[in-house]
Parts: sequence; structure tokens; C-alpha cells
Amino acid sequence: MIKINLLGVAPPPSKMPSVGGPPAPIITLVVMFLGALIICFGIVGGLWKFWSGRIADLQTARSREKTRQAALAGVEAQNVKYKQLEDALLSRINTIDALKSGRVGPVELMSSLGNVVDQTNDVYLYTVSPVGGRLQLKGQSGTVDSMATFLASLKNSGSFDDVQLEQFYEDDQHERLGYKFTLNCLFKSPTAGTTPAAGAAPAGPGGPVGQPSVPAQVQRGLKRGS
Repeated sequence: MIKINLLGVAPPPSKMPSVGGPPAPIITLVVMFLGALIICFGIVGGLWKFWSGRIADLQTARSREKTRQAALAGVEAQNVKYKQLEDALLSRINTIDALKSGRVGPVELMSSLGNVVDQTNDVYLYTVSPVGGRLQLKGQSGTVDSMATFLASLKNSGSFDDVQLEQFYEDDQHERLGYKFTLNCLFKSPTAGTTPAAGAAPAGPGGPVGQPSVPAQVQRGLKRGS
């Protein structure tokens, strides 16, 4: 049936049912916030535990590497010590081989020096030692002529080569005039040719290997003119 409004007044609008439900209570929002907060803390805690474990593993590995480094440093120090010992032994072996091949020794050297001393008077030798691959002689003569005779005897002996006078000076001791000298030369072995008196000889427990000493027979010959 069709209704007609004869009054000319619009009818009041009819109430439409509400689409949304009632507002959520506050406790629900609190629970949601706490849940989100718990989840965040769980994630952060998991990450912290993971990275803490990684840091602990790295620190343990670092400690092991430090221990290994210290052990390797000790091994390296031992290697350096053994290398030095090996070099010293090789040097001594080479010196012994050189002496064997050249057949040069203190006996041969002192014998040649004794022959020169027999031709010289008023000359005293203090030391006979190898220095820088040469033979160095230090001593004293009573006169310049005796010193000149000694030098000439060395040069003409055939056993000593390249005789060089390093130092020669006057020295008065106990009211007696004397002349001290230092000279060097090369010992020329009759069997092996010119041979440095030292140079290759390494230092041993008792001093340089191959360093000759002046025997009593030579000293008596040198002091014969006193």
C-alpha cells in the first residue's frame, strides 16, 4: 500500500544498525602491548645469547693462538741457537780441513821462525799471534841494526812474505835503551805456499784456533844476544 504524506513534513530518519562493535576494553590493549614487549625482549635476548657465544668462542680461539705463538717463539729461539752452533762447528771443520790440506801448523811455523832467530842477535819477541789473516810479531831490539837484521832475515828466509813494519819506537826501561817494534807478515809454508796465519781461524774455548805460542827453544834463541 502506498502512503502519501499530505502534511509536507519530511519524516524523521530511521536509525540504521551500527556496523562496528563496541570499543575494545583497555585490558586488551595492555595485554597486546605486553605481548609485543615480551616478543621484543625474547628476540633481543636470543641475539645477545648468540653473539655472547660467538664472542666467547673468539676469545677462546685467541687464547689458543697466543699459546701457539708463544710456543713457536720458543721453537724459533731454539732454531737460532742451533743455527749459531752449527755455523760455529762448520767454521771449525773448515779450519781443520784447511790446516790439513795446507799442512800448516804451529810446529812448522815455529821451526821457520826459529831458523830466522838463529841469524839474529839482541832481539826479543813478546808475542806471535794471527791478526786479520796475517802473522803479527811484537818484540824489542837492543839496537836499530839488530832490528834491521831481523827484518832482513825474515824477508830472505823464504818462509815469510810481505813483511811490514807497523811500529818502531824507542823505549827506556831500567836505565837501558831499547826499541820496541810491531810487524806483520804472511807465513809461506814450504809445502803449501803462502798461507795466512789466521783469518779463517775461529775463536775457540782457549782462544783463536791456530794461534801459535813462542816455545822455549825459540825464546832462548831470541834472547841469546842479551
